[in-house]
Amino acid sequence: MRVTIKDVAERAGVSPSTVTRVIQDKPTISQATKERVRRIMKELDYHPNLNARSLVSSETKVLGLVLPDDSNAFYQNSFFPTVLRGISQISSEYHYALLLSTGRTETERLESISQMVRGRRVDGLIFLYAKPQDPLVQFVREQHFPFLILGKSTDPFTSLVDNDNRQAGADATHFLLSKGYKRIAFLAGSLEYFVNQDRFQGYKDALEEAGLQMDEKLLYFAKDLLFHEGYQVMENMLEKQIPLDAIIVTDSLLAEGVASYLQDHQLHLPCLSFTSLPPTYDVTAYVDIQALELGQECVETLLQIIQDHKKDQQTAYQKIVDHNLLDQ
Repeated sequence: MRVTIKDVAERAGVSPSTVTRVIQDKPTISQATKERVRRIMKELDYHPNLNARSLVSSETKVLGLVLPDDSNAFYQNSFFPTVLRGISQISSEYHYALLLSTGRTETERLESISQMVRGRRVDGLIFLYAKPQDPLVQFVREQHFPFLILGKSTDPFTSLVDNDNRQAGADATHFLLSKGYKRIAFLAGSLEYFVNQDRFQGYKDALEEAGLQMDEKLLYFAKDLLFHEGYQVMENMLEKQIPLDAIIVTDSLLAEGVASYLQDHQLHLPCLSFTSLPPTYDVTAYVDIQALELGQECVETLLQIIQDHKKDQQTAYQKIVDHNLLDQ
């Protein structure tokens, strides 16, 4: 026989309306009561009718995730699956489902987001990338819809979760400089994105502080954050006999390509990478950007934004997750 909300209420020793408010995660219910009711729900294998509840409460208990343009990089780069794992962990704790935006072009992606927002299919959005003057972000902002960005924004009123990528770029460069390396190559993704702009700026800051001139020949900004491009960049640099002492690679897939080329040709070149997981390829050191924590913090922050939105309050939350530089 199907378990009802009354069965849960009776077992938990509360009223059916209290169970409803627990399901809706209302702040008026104590944490102890929420935990007791949720435990009983699990014991009785009770699953609320989300469609019916959303009609009454104007909640969907769904969060939307907006993917970056490059779907190949999204599915192959360890950063995104790790962030998604963090997002999924906290979403599950609060009984939220996740809905991914789709679309191969900006126009298709904007239409997908429009359907989410105007159709009230989600309670809030997380943008899994950050770039200047993004029309998708501008649309959501104009709709006064709860959202945040995983990354940087120049707008002080936009909520975000990010690393201090400029400092991370500087830390990586300082580390190699401290080992006596001076001609340090820098390989990153497109400067269209804030994350690459900031890490590059940190690299330049460190060189300037050390009194070193930046050499344009040691710079490369990849269009595709994929293994083969890292491999090819390393091949091109060495074939052109560009003198270099070490290399910073700000993406794990690119770094894997670089390391593979060096291994295939039995070459030793100190390499420092940015990564979400301990690298399985050979590097001198790496910057752990704490991608799991980034994902977790995104959900915690967005849920606070959603609660503020219900109360007609607007607060810009800008959370910075620490990075760690680890010597191999």
